[in-house]
Amino acid sequence: MQEKKEKKQKKKEGVKVVAKSDFIPELIGRPVAIEVDGKDEPIAGMIVDNSVFWIKLQDVNGKIIYLNKAHLKSIIPLKKE
Repeated sequence: MQEKKEKKQKKKEGVKVVAKSDFIPELIGRPVAIEVDGKDEPIAGMIVDNSVFWIKLQDVNGKIIYLNKAHLKSIIPLKKE
């Protein structure tokens, strides 16, 4: 029993853990177009905040929209004018 624990510990020591990085923070405050499942046209606006499952978007009219990341097809960064 003790030998199994020692073997598991040795295996864990050799494994590198890579943290998954999120690219959304680089888009916060920038204008974007977001394609969502079930909508024909993308939603244009600015990403205000980001969490694990949600994106807070302010559309061109100033309306706040919360989008679940599971329903997003793509996020297209737009150039600032």
